[in-house]
Amino acid sequence: MTWTYDVTSLGTNTVAQVRFTIGDTLQKDPQLQDEEIAFALQMRSSIYGASADCCRAIAAQLARQADSSQGPQRTTYSSKSRAYAARASQLDNLAVTRGSVMPFAGGISVADKVAQETDTDRVSPQFQIGLEDNYLPVSPAGNEGTTQASNTGENVG
Repeated sequence: MTWTYDVTSLGTNTVAQVRFTIGDTLQKDPQLQDEEIAFALQMRSSIYGASADCCRAIAAQLARQADSSQGPQRTTYSSKSRAYAARASQLDNLAVTRGSVMPFAGGISVADKVAQETDTDRVSPQFQIGLEDNYLPVSPAGNEGTTQASNTGENVG
């Protein structure tokens, strides 16, 4: 098991990026091993997602320890556990907003709209079904064009 952190490799080393994000940068007080962080990185697609999983792992470790006090000195593992759990929640939100999922708003430009509409593999939006149906002057046979029965006035659709 290894613990490494090199601030000069933050731009390229994903383990260092996770350590920076969760605050596990003190060599004398390591929270997770490199292998544990590497596993989290395999499970999640972003640095923020892996960091959230790491924070949850640390919170679980701290939750197993009992709070203690000796005279004026107090050690409250429960508050540390809650803090890491809260950080995990924050990082999960960042994983969604900054992670691998990107929102898409199509049809913003004319060229993009035309490309979307002419794509033969694209599923037609539900609101377009029947949009250009015009039954005037002859209505359809059957009940697909009417919502009330002609004699009773009851709703059949």
